[in-house]
Amino acid sequence: MKEVRFLGLGKGLFFMKRKFRNPVEMVTRIATLAILSALGFVLMAFLQFPYPFAPWLKIEVSEIVTVLAYALYGLPGGITVAIIKTLLNLAVHGPVGLGIGDLTAFITSCMYILGLFVTSRLKLFKKGVGFRFIAYGIISIFVSTIMTALNAIVITPSYLTVFGSNPHFSTCFEDGVIQNTAAYLTGNKDITVNGWGYVGIISAIYLPFNFIKATLCLLGYEALFNQIIFLLMKRSPFFQKWFVGDIFTKKEEEVNPDLVVEEEKPQK
Repeated sequence: MKEVRFLGLGKGLFFMKRKFRNPVEMVTRIATLAILSALGFVLMAFLQFPYPFAPWLKIEVSEIVTVLAYALYGLPGGITVAIIKTLLNLAVHGPVGLGIGDLTAFITSCMYILGLFVTSRLKLFKKGVGFRFIAYGIISIFVSTIMTALNAIVITPSYLTVFGSNPHFSTCFEDGVIQNTAAYLTGNKDITVNGWGYVGIISAIYLPFNFIKATLCLLGYEALFNQIIFLLMKRSPFFQKWFVGDIFTKKEEEVNPDLVVEEEKPQK
């Protein structure tokens, strides 16, 4: 029997092709996802830091838990945690502003999961630490670009209308929205901007914010999971049996070659 070593997210994809071996394993996985979801809610709700250049924005690292759930249980795990932690936050704090904040948080989690899925498919996570950090960089750029675009198109304009006398979602394509949003963001009521000026203002605020947040979350995952939890799981028969099954040690002919990071030849 050969030992197959997975680095970080590679094993997440493997889980999607496995079936639960017994009801106890299923319960354990459900309990694990529930704990991760609760932890994600706590991080999202109570561990926030103001962004110095835009105090209304808060940096929080709950996506560490989303990435961890994906690493353990693939797409189903990541999406499950993203949904539950968002619903918990919605239940505790209520649908403030038509739930625009919770909707934004859920979309952000989905962007992390999508970035992880794509970079895993590109096999960047099985080529060593250097390529893993390249993947983190790609994901950070992807998440920050998409979320900045969404803030420009609908999220930030909607913040100016969901709390008004006529609460509704709005987009930057409505009359006067660009001027009102630019005035709010810059604090200059007399500002006059065109489309490109508006894009520049949004990008200057949200691109670095989202990139810093993504970088902190992914580096936090790397330090927490790949450097600590993964090694503990690899060495613990209990974790191998109930949490990740036969991911760490399988017969060579049973292993999907697309997910193998490195094979160690048995010692003679």
